[in-house]
Amino acid sequence: MARDAQFQIIMKDLSQFSKVYVVPLADFHEGARDADHEVSDGYIQWIAERDNAFTILNGDMMNCAWKDSTPELWEDLITPDDAYAHLRDRLQPIRNKILMITRGGHEESIFRKVGVDFMARLAYDLGDIPYRPDGGMVGLKLSLYGRPSYFFGYATHGWGGARTIGAKVKKVEDLATVADVDFYVLSHDHTQNVHRINNLRPPRGIRISTNRPVYMEIDRKLLVNTGGFVQYSGYIRRKGYIPQDLGTPRIRLEIKSRHSGRSVTHYKDLHAGI
Repeated sequence: MARDAQFQIIMKDLSQFSKVYVVPLADFHEGARDADHEVSDGYIQWIAERDNAFTILNGDMMNCAWKDSTPELWEDLITPDDAYAHLRDRLQPIRNKILMITRGGHEESIFRKVGVDFMARLAYDLGDIPYRPDGGMVGLKLSLYGRPSYFFGYATHGWGGARTIGAKVKKVEDLATVADVDFYVLSHDHTQNVHRINNLRPPRGIRISTNRPVYMEIDRKLLVNTGGFVQYSGYIRRKGYIPQDLGTPRIRLEIKSRHSGRSVTHYKDLHAGI
């Protein structure tokens, strides 16, 4: 039985690093009147300037307004084709640092209306980047002193409406029931937030024995809501959503070592900051 390519984990060998940053970018809304290029360009430059910085493009990179859409057609500055060309050119400096591209609701509306998938085109034009329109999983291989460790993350654009911080955070907590990974990325709500959940689990592999004590271990899961890059205006303001800071969290994945006598233990460390 053939396997669905959409379930294939996107694996990236980054074993030259023991620490990497993943800076998920979403909700640029390229083409919208009040899309803030200065802020989003700052993130693009930050990623481009660091060898160990990478990104996931997590949807609504374009505004994609049309006659009957929630975004007002007459408020967009340019056509979707021109917006796409601008977005593609702006992302050129980090084309080799994009781990995955997903599709947001705005691009979805154009796809459903006329069958044009701008994000599929972007993935191809930027160098055959892995494309998972509905969300996907990435696996990153890092290494410390020649000993590899793998970090896994799951990202999808997001869904529905939410006004309170709690409702927005609850969505990414719900996402954590979908996949068992180290970090989760959810966009759509234009609200930066970072929190963690810790799960108890049994040990794995050769550490399991019936002849000696076995202890539970704690797994840290990092939950990230990304921010947006549109000023407070248009339908966001008309519908009474609260103003948000522009930007997005930076996720740090690192292998660290712990010394105890003559033994050295490597462990995975996950953090994110706004």
